[in-house]
Amino acid sequence: MDWECYSTRMNKKTTIIQRFVITAVALGVAATISGCATTPKSAKTGKINHIGFVWLKEPGNAEHRQKIIDAAHSFARDIPEVKLLAVGKSLPKASPYVDASFDICLSMQFDNQAAMERYNQHPVHQKAAREVFFPLAQKFLFYDFASE
Repeated sequence: MDWECYSTRMNKKTTIIQRFVITAVALGVAATISGCATTPKSAKTGKINHIGFVWLKEPGNAEHRQKIIDAAHSFARDIPEVKLLAVGKSLPKASPYVDASFDICLSMQFDNQAAMERYNQHPVHQKAAREVFFPLAQKFLFYDFASE
């Protein structure tokens, strides 16, 4: 058996599984935030959900994690387009289907695409990105979707 070929196939499988797990986590967070997990009501159609995962340059650094969490809270407090915010640290891995490799997850909801674009250009968001997120994070991964 060609071990190099086998190794390449296994790496591809691992990457596919990791993407599946991250997507599943993002959808789970979104469902919880929208209230679907606890009530029979669905989120309003057309709302934009912005789910973000953050990996710190110094994984597990509590001070850096808190700075990012505080910056995210400033979005909800200071940017009117942010209608809903949930942010926190990852939980310990509870099953092989859970990705706990990220340090922080955040979920925001906007009324529409234009509101999310205004949030992206807002000075509070721009400053937090420049002064907190970029200096402390090694990787970001975002998922955006519209509620149906």
